[in-house]
Formats: sequence, structure tokens, C-alpha cells
Amino acid sequence: MDKKADIRTSMKELFAQMDEAFFMDVEENVPIEMRDGNVDEEGWIKWKPLPSQITEQEVREMEEKYHFELPPLLRSFIMSYHYVSLQFDNESIPGVYWSDCTFVEFPRLPVGQGLKAFYDLLDQWSPLLSAGYIPFAIAEDDQGPVCLNAGSRHKDGDYPIVWFFHEDLQHLNEDELRIRSNLLPHVQGLFPSSVEMFNVMFKHIRH
Repeated sequence: MDKKADIRTSMKELFAQMDEAFFMDVEENVPIEMRDGNVDEEGWIKWKPLPSQITEQEVREMEEKYHFELPPLLRSFIMSYHYVSLQFDNESIPGVYWSDCTFVEFPRLPVGQGLKAFYDLLDQWSPLLSAGYIPFAIAEDDQGPVCLNAGSRHKDGDYPIVWFFHEDLQHLNEDELRIRSNLLPHVQGLFPSSVEMFNVMFKHIRH
């Protein structure tokens, strides 16, 4: 799975199998183009995924601003579909999870907002970039950043994926967060690569 078309197909199949409850969000979070039905009495509305308008140039500009390079599969994922919210169950096999993280949540990618949520996440955890960790998602219930471990990059351009429990980092100030040795005691391994992460994400649609 290393082509843009492959991950777009997998995303389409994933959305087709997701429970309808995953497509509900509050009205203000759903752009008009992505609305699928009417707002209910509690202010929620169903949304529909749309083919992405994010360009490779936009992704490259983000990489250049923060001085990193995303693995090809993650770049293709970002350019595959617009969604209002997206998370996946982090089971390697039924009932068994990688690390202590039960699900991974990606930044929002609704139509019309570009990569704003990715920029917000990178800005929030920007000191980690100096230590060789690239935030790109969030561990369950906003418990901490999920990162590419740039200090252990594979020869094929992929990275191991780790996460940090935010409470483990609270005793470190911004300058201390920039020093890799300060973070090493708190690194929690998540996936050996982005390829394996997407294998887990798409495992239910495999034939």
C-alpha cells in the first residue's frame, strides 16, 4: 500500500463500513458542502466524506515550514479525503492493543480549512520537533501526541510511530521538551511504521 490511489480506495471502503454514529457532529463543525441531511433537535448533523482538495504543494509547504518529511503513505492519506473527524481502533488483534492507547485520532480535515488542524497540532507540540518527534495525530481522548520518530527513520523513508502521555511531559518546560534525552524515558512505542499503522486502521476491510 504505497500509492495514493490505493489509500484512497481503502479510505472509501473504510467510510462505507463505518457506523452511522461516526458521521455525526455538531452543526458548526460541518461545512455546508459536507452536510448530509438536516440538523437534529440537539444541534447535530450527519456529514459525508469528500475527495480531498489538498494538494501536494500544500503538504510540501507544511513540511518545509517545520523542517521534516512525511512518509509517502501518510502524505497520500492527507490528500485522500476530507472528513470532519476520524479515529481508528488500535487493536493489533481483537482485544489486544498496541501500547496503552486504545484509539488514534487524526486532526480534522474538513473542506475549506486546508491543513489548519495539522498546523495547530504541530504548533501545540512544536518543542517535540527539535527533539526529533513529529506530531501528526492524538492518542485517545486527547491524552497526548502521536508522533513519527524522526530519530529512527527507516531507509525507505518511513518512521516508527510513538506517543507521549501528556501528563508524563508536564514536569518539563518548553526548553526541556526540545532535548531528546529528556523525552526518551516517556516514549511509548505504538507502531513500527506508518505502513503498519494503516494496516491496523484498514484491517477490517481486508478480503
